[in-house]
Parts: sequence; C-alpha cells; structure tokens
Amino acid sequence: MSQGKILITGAARGLGLGMTRYFLQHDYQVLGLDIDKYALTELDEAQLPGLQLVHLDVADEQSVQTLSRLIERQFGRLTGIVNNAAISLPYHESIQQLSLVHWQRVLAVNLTGPMLICKHMANLLRPGSAIVNIGSTRAHQSEPDSEAYAAAKGGLIALTHALAVSLGPEIRVNAISPGWIDVSALQPGKNEPPPSPADHRQHPAGRVGEAEDVAALARFLLSAEAGFITGQEFIVDGGMSKRMIYLDNPAAE
Repeated sequence: MSQGKILITGAARGLGLGMTRYFLQHDYQVLGLDIDKYALTELDEAQLPGLQLVHLDVADEQSVQTLSRLIERQFGRLTGIVNNAAISLPYHESIQQLSLVHWQRVLAVNLTGPMLICKHMANLLRPGSAIVNIGSTRAHQSEPDSEAYAAAKGGLIALTHALAVSLGPEIRVNAISPGWIDVSALQPGKNEPPPSPADHRQHPAGRVGEAEDVAALARFLLSAEAGFITGQEFIVDGGMSKRMIYLDNPAAE
C-alpha cells in the first residue's frame, strides 16, 4: 500500500538520489525534480516503480508555478516535500575574488529555491503533512572560502522556522543539517573515491554518514509520528559538531 506521494528536489544525484531510492523502497510514490538532464536520464532508464521525474530549475519561479498547476491537475494532493536541491560544492574563490554571479546563483538555488517550492507547492499538501528542508552543518561551522554556501544554508535554517510559524498548524516544517555524507556512489557520470578509513575514524560515530541516515530521519519527520515537531533543525553528522578539535602541535604547521 502506498504511503503517499512526496516531492523531492535535487532527486537525481547525490543525497537526493539516495533519498529517492529510500522512499521508493518504503512504498512512497516520488515526484523527483532535478536540473541535471544527464542524471535524470540515467535515473529514468532505471524504470523504478513509483517514480516520476521532471526537469526543473527550482530558482525559476515561473517553472515552479507551472509545475504546481500541473501537479494539482494530474496528481492532486502531496503528502510531503523534501527541499534538497542545492549547488553542493561549498568552496569558491577567496572573499576578495568571490564572483557576484556565483554568490547570487548559490543563494538562488539553495535558499530562494526552497522558498519558491513552498510558496507554490504548500497549497498542494494535505492538512497534517510536512516539509523537510535539507540544510548543512556549514550553517554553523565553516572552512575558508565557503561564504556563499554557508550563508545560503544559514538562511535556510531561518526560513525553516519562519515557514513553520506561517504554515502551521496545518503543515509542519523542519530542517535536517547533514555533516559528511558519503554520496560517492550516487553521482552519475562521476568517479568519486569513497571516504578513507581515517575519514571514518575521526567521527565519534565511527563512520561517515550514508544517504539512508538522512532519509530515515526525513521519513520520520514527514510522518504523523512527528506531529508535535515543527520549526526545528536536526544535526546528522556522526557527532562531529560536538567534537573539540585542536592541532596537537600548532608550531609544526
């Protein structure tokens, strides 16, 4: 029996692909959106039961609005939304060299995109449904030269609690902020190396995260069992954000 129909943005590669597969395996119907035509074709050729795919730029309001009308006519109500689409590479040039075009595009996809999806899709959700925004631990911690990504993800966490207040009580809105999630096997057309043993060992949980770790929490947050949870951020990082890290010998650096 179907658990309902959910919309996942950025569904064709990386974490989004992992979550798409997870929800399909748990008897959800998935409407997957992505801007990557190659990844969409690869996923479409897999012919996964319960999956429908749409090519979409989440930062294009007209396209989002058009899709909303199409969903309403063809599918009716949704039971959940996962805002996952993002320009996921956090690094760019130094702040002195940061391109305004890059800054604006990252904010457009990573922050404006979820807002547009909620603006035009929230009315398709059944009362009691939920939205999950995929943030990042980089909303709270940074490495050099990651201003655009950090700012967008920080904004998404604030957008989450604002939406929870505005859309409640009919719709709940929460955020999941992953740390290091291994998506090396979920990148069509790319050959990325998996994490090393040292990468796993540095995590208090003993391993790097997997897409299923995020997907399982998203599934819970979309369910009626999470009916008293809204406006919250959940960190999924294997304990890394709680680990105090100092160089053993700073003078050696």
